[in-house]
Amino acid sequence: MEFLIGFFTVYFAAIILMCWSVLIKSNPFSKAMSNLSLGLMLAFWLKGCIDALIKDVLIPASQGNLARLTVLILGLLMFLRFSKALTFTSKWPLAVLAGVGTAIATKGAIPSMVLAQLKIGSFAGPNIVDNINNIIIWGGCVATLIYFIFSIERGPVLGAISRVGQVFMMLSFGTVFGALLTGTNVMASLAFMFGEPGRYVAAIGAVIFVAYVIIDIRKKLAPVEKATA
Repeated sequence: MEFLIGFFTVYFAAIILMCWSVLIKSNPFSKAMSNLSLGLMLAFWLKGCIDALIKDVLIPASQGNLARLTVLILGLLMFLRFSKALTFTSKWPLAVLAGVGTAIATKGAIPSMVLAQLKIGSFAGPNIVDNINNIIIWGGCVATLIYFIFSIERGPVLGAISRVGQVFMMLSFGTVFGALLTGTNVMASLAFMFGEPGRYVAAIGAVIFVAYVIIDIRKKLAPVEKATA
C-alpha cells in the first residue's frame, strides 16, 4: 500500500511538472497533458449534459410537460442546420437562446456590477478614508464604462477618462490573476510538489530546466562566437 501511495504521488507530481513545462516552451509533454485535460473535461461535461437532458427534458416532455416539450423542440431545430432547405429554422432556437441569455446576464450584471458600484454612502462623510474609497470606486466605475463607449468619437476629455478606466481594468485583472496564483489549488500543488516524495520529481524537473536554459543560451551564443572568430 505504501508503495502504491508513493507511486501515485510521483505520478501526480510528474503530471504537474509536465503541465508547468509549457511555461518554458511548448513541448510534447505539455501538449499531451493539455489534450488529456481537455478530453477529460469534455467527457465530464458531456456525461453531465446527457444526464441532465434525460432527467430534466426527455422524461418531463414524455409526461406532457409543455415547457420541457418546447425546449426539446427548439433543441431539435438546431440540428436542422445540416439541411440546406431547412437551415433557416435553426436560427429560431439561437435567437431564443441569445435573447434569454442576454436578458439574464443583463439582469444579473447591471444591479451587481454597475448600480451597486454607484450606490455609495457619501463623498463628504466624517471618515476621510471612506470618502476617498467612495470617490475611487465611483470614478473607476464611470471611467471603465466610458472606456467601452464606441458609438461616439473620443475627444481629449473622453480619451483621458477612458485611459483612466483602462488603468482600473488592468489593476482589476492583475488582482484577479494574483488571487488565482495564490489560490488554494496553486498553493496545494506547490505544497504537494515539495512534499514527500514529490520533492524528488521537482528536483529532477529543476535539473532539466537548468540544463534546458544552458543549452538554449549556448545555441543563441554559437552564431555570435562564430562571427567573432
